[in-house]
Amino acid sequence: MNNTQINNELNLTYPDGFELMGEEELIRYFRTPADRWGVYNADQHIILSVSWKKAGFKYLFTDAESYMIEVEAVLHRTLLNYQRVTDYKMKVGKKKAYAIRFEYRVKDAALVQLCDLVVFKHKKHFYSVYYVTRKKGASTKLPAFEEVLKSITLN
Repeated sequence: MNNTQINNELNLTYPDGFELMGEEELIRYFRTPADRWGVYNADQHIILSVSWKKAGFKYLFTDAESYMIEVEAVLHRTLLNYQRVTDYKMKVGKKKAYAIRFEYRVKDAALVQLCDLVVFKHKKHFYSVYYVTRKKGASTKLPAFEEVLKSITLN
């Protein structure tokens, strides 16, 4: 298991076999490396990423659920064949979190990806935790993501 601290606020543990994503990879998958951390496991086709956004004036009084609505609207516009599978609520690091599971098709491929996205607010930041894998066989990989979420502690 590997431990990391993100944005000096979020601590998490992730499984062995993951490699740190460089700037080029973050741009390739998420369009920007700014305010984002990520790792990937090439053998299992899994990406784990955390992004954070400072709650400026626009988001000062916004809760995580409202922020999730905005994030999902962007995903719906930008991802090919976006389709929400389910949504759920949970606690992450003792904070109320909102989550969606969705699928989308990879551009220029017949490949369908499944993603769980968990959003929560801590201090002055919104955190988005992404777990992306191929749809085929995804159910066997989701318990590892649940363990990552359970490992999160907040400073």
